[in-house]
Amino acid sequence: MRDYSIGDLGVFIGTIGGVVTSILIVLQKSSCLKIKCCGMECIRDPSLVKKHIKEKGEPDTPKPNLELKENNP
Repeated sequence: MRDYSIGDLGVFIGTIGGVVTSILIVLQKSSCLKIKCCGMECIRDPSLVKKHIKEKGEPDTPKPNLELKENNP
């Protein structure tokens, strides 16, 4: 068996992490109600997920509400 360096191990772990992250992103953006993957099963409401995904043209951060409210004593 060949000896592996710590750099090789880092590349391997980074690659596996990238693949897992890609799968999770695809599952999050899907509109399926029932998801089965790798022996796991999830039933979810995709309309709740889509509320938190920004649409094209929307800013990355919400604008603050700068309206001043008057306090009436």
